[in-house]
Amino acid sequence: MNYNWLVFANKSKCNHAKALQELGYISWRQDRVRFAIGDIVYLFMSNERCVRFKTIVTAANQERGDSAYWNGVAPKDKTFKLELLEEYTGDALSETKLFEHGFHGGRSLQHPMRNNPELFEYIQKQFK
Repeated sequence: MNYNWLVFANKSKCNHAKALQELGYISWRQDRVRFAIGDIVYLFMSNERCVRFKTIVTAANQERGDSAYWNGVAPKDKTFKLELLEEYTGDALSETKLFEHGFHGGRSLQHPMRNNPELFEYIQKQFK
């Protein structure tokens, strides 16, 4: 069974948006994350305060492939490969709108989130 996840993409650490647009994927650190191949991962962008990208987990135990997009030295840990499926450009996935559908924000962004059916149903409807 595959799951939907929401993760926090911190631009002060890595330019995930540019990596996705140029490479078509990003590398996501494996430790403390229980993604599985085929899981959908939505990226909440720290600088824009919205969900912007829908990705799919396509590989595990990978060397980091997006090091050039990190601010400073990129970690050398094993990663999941998250391939870009779609970029969202509307305003329905702003932090304000997400709060109306069960998003908690704040400290909940520190760890990947999976168990919020109302929120994921809303997010999925915004992507085609």
